[in-house]
Amino acid sequence: MDKQELLNKRLNLIIAPLYVKVTMYLMVVSFFYNLPVTNYSLKGSNEIRLYDVLGIIICYLYIKNFGVLNYYIKQKLNFKFLNHFLIWSAITLIFTGLFSIFLNRPMWLLQSILYYYHFFVFFLYAVLVSVFVMKYKNFKAIVYILLILIIGESLLVIAQNSGIVPFLWNDRYKMSYLGFLSGTLGPNKIVLGMTMFISFAVSLGIYLQKQLKINKILLLSAITLSGTVLVITGSRTSYLALIVFAAYFLIANTRKFISVSVVFLIIVMTAISLNLEVVEMAQKVFDDRITNKISDPTVLSENSVDVDQLYEDLGSGRKELAASYTKYLIERPYIIPLGIGFNNRLLIGFSAHNIYLSLINEVGLLGLILYLRWLASYFLLNLNRTKYLKMALHGLVLAMLVTLYFGEHLYVYRPLFGLLGFFLLATVLLTAPRFYYKK
Repeated sequence: MDKQELLNKRLNLIIAPLYVKVTMYLMVVSFFYNLPVTNYSLKGSNEIRLYDVLGIIICYLYIKNFGVLNYYIKQKLNFKFLNHFLIWSAITLIFTGLFSIFLNRPMWLLQSILYYYHFFVFFLYAVLVSVFVMKYKNFKAIVYILLILIIGESLLVIAQNSGIVPFLWNDRYKMSYLGFLSGTLGPNKIVLGMTMFISFAVSLGIYLQKQLKINKILLLSAITLSGTVLVITGSRTSYLALIVFAAYFLIANTRKFISVSVVFLIIVMTAISLNLEVVEMAQKVFDDRITNKISDPTVLSENSVDVDQLYEDLGSGRKELAASYTKYLIERPYIIPLGIGFNNRLLIGFSAHNIYLSLINEVGLLGLILYLRWLASYFLLNLNRTKYLKMALHGLVLAMLVTLYFGEHLYVYRPLFGLLGFFLLATVLLTAPRFYYKK
């Protein structure tokens, strides 16, 4: 038995117990069920979610199999690079702790450690689930659970917007997010929007990769419903993600893009001809969030697009926020190389709504480089055996690289819930099948 065979045998032993399999499945559920399972009081009203509880099991598995899993992580480029970012972030927590002590804000350090715990759990879950889906039957089981969750969540959101199901979060969330209807996902528009975008990208990639033999009706339902709910969210950042993804798809495989577009056009025209209420919902939200927000329609003229004016109109103040954050960093150049600590916003008091600026503040240019190296690593993986999954993965990552200029949805701030974990799961599902089939 060679070294690789021995490693695979030991990895299989890790995911063999029933409780591990149940944990792998329930973590998928946790990305769609963000409602708290219980509450506690540490810093005001604190909530424990499903992934918090499951994270204890995941950390236990990591500690118990520390050597094997670390060796496996070092073998996988994307995991290795994300682990480097996590190590550096852990080191900068020392800076966060010092600021918390000097500014008499000790609870800030506890909050930062909790956020780091979330990041670490999402990372470890991605590592473990990548081992779990080495077996094709496990891959199919995860995918079917995911498809059912996408369809169920989409129907729930549509039912809420139709007045059938009420707002499911408490009054505090209702006031903070103006009663935004998001099913069991966090009531921040970006959570529902990006969850549906990632769902759309993964479902489409699997649908096009015929060798995987996943039920086409379920896949088409997931693609159609996630795309519909994405529009209903009114999340402009998610709209941009979809545009970037579609543009990449068009360039990467024009013929397939056209054929898929024809199918979508037929579905849309059918929905319009049946006078479905969801079409009216989507149209109203799009008009309210995009069309009616553009101050001067000529910025979309055929000859030129005034990007600066569009950013002003549709950015919800992000342009001014980015400018003030940039000024803050320039005035404090000592922050830029190494940052002032993971989740440390004690000097400026708010995030930049721009991951690149936020990371420079927290973990410095060094941390930003490590973070970007992780995302770039997905373009270096050999996915030639699964060209449509490759297209979906590259389109997904490219969309994130663009939209992260306007948000922090691949991070662990409080309003983002399990988005990062879901993205990591999506990347595992889009990369694992390359080991199943030959060209």
